[in-house]
Amino acid sequence: MSNKFNANALTEYSKSYARRIAADFYQQHATINGQQILKLTPISQINLFIISSLSDKWQADAEKFRSPYFDFTDADVQEALQNFMNVVSQHISVRREHLEPLLADATRRAIIMVFDPRAYFDDVLREQPEFTVTASALKQIVRYTKINQFIPQHIMQRMNGRPFVYVNQALTYLDEALTQRGHELEHYDKFVALFSEKLPMNVSVLLRSHVPDSIPTNPARSFFDTATSNETAIPPAPLVPVESVPESVTPAIPPQPTQFEKADVTEERSIPIERPLQDVDYNSSVIGTKFLNGEAGPKPVAPISQPSEMPTGALTPSATSEPTFPTDTSATVSEPATLNDTLRETAPTETATVAEKFNRAPIESVARSISLNQKFRFINQLFNGNSGAYNQAVDEIDKLNNYGQALDLISYRYASQYLWDMSSDEVSELVEILKRRFA
Repeated sequence: MSNKFNANALTEYSKSYARRIAADFYQQHATINGQQILKLTPISQINLFIISSLSDKWQADAEKFRSPYFDFTDADVQEALQNFMNVVSQHISVRREHLEPLLADATRRAIIMVFDPRAYFDDVLREQPEFTVTASALKQIVRYTKINQFIPQHIMQRMNGRPFVYVNQALTYLDEALTQRGHELEHYDKFVALFSEKLPMNVSVLLRSHVPDSIPTNPARSFFDTATSNETAIPPAPLVPVESVPESVTPAIPPQPTQFEKADVTEERSIPIERPLQDVDYNSSVIGTKFLNGEAGPKPVAPISQPSEMPTGALTPSATSEPTFPTDTSATVSEPATLNDTLRETAPTETATVAEKFNRAPIESVARSISLNQKFRFINQLFNGNSGAYNQAVDEIDKLNNYGQALDLISYRYASQYLWDMSSDEVSELVEILKRRFA
């Protein structure tokens, strides 16, 4: 049910409304027939929902006549049974204790359809057996839909004569209808007035929050629609020009060490890294102790990265050599590849190629190509331990004609029904098997 509603308030109002309607009618009648049901409430959608429920029960009762001891496929039997059921349908007779629960449920469904049509039709489609929406089932939905009938009609048109579609596809058509024709949705105000004729409806109590006057034209999309969409991607942080950075901000790159920050051979004192060069007294004795001959040495030249010309003897490279600290850490020389690395890159390639050719060889049956270990993993990881569902899926795949049909079957039916992790090893292995089956 839609989360827009206060569940307790919705249930209570539906029961109270059904009780009021039933009490008014059964004061003068013992039973109600089909024509009277069609005029029972001022909201025709509620009346149609009751008829729809009776139709379901009528069909279920017809199935009870079938028996393994008789041939119900015979033309005479089918015709006689159909005539019998048609006659029965013309003699609807429902007592209050049986009608009131149907009326309460029809009221609840009508309220959801009025205030949240997206949630209503979403539930109807998901309730279809085998996770498929057949053309005949959709025809019944259209027949018993009065409010916003254009929605199931749009889904039927998008089926384009196909006998069935998977629920996920039907939900896509549902969103299309709301996006393209959302302005045609019937407003709830007139229905609130019709409900209030029999029992006052307080919308603020019934709903968790007030329903907006219009349905958004862009319904929420799934992660897979948005995962590769540039519209929803988070833009990168803008680059800030150097000129706009305040002087007080500490630079992100740590200061490079200078030639004066080396350990002294004669004294254990050194200039701290954090100490800026402009604060150093180059005539002090501290700087003088940095040299073996006791001289203060020349003043440093800018920039810092320029090599020092001070005499340091055997402890440091000559004045004409490059500085000892690296100026570009990214320009490192890679070590030569070892023999193991070479074998790891070349030797397995030939083996993988042979195995790849073997694994991609065409197969005639999906069931026979799945190993015992794979079968157990598929059942546990993809079908929640249901071996019957696994066997049914494999049988259906083997009866298909091409890879596209197989991919649609697992994508729109089983992946959604059992909530597959599409990046799992089991799904990848199954897809590879499908490719080999329909190669």
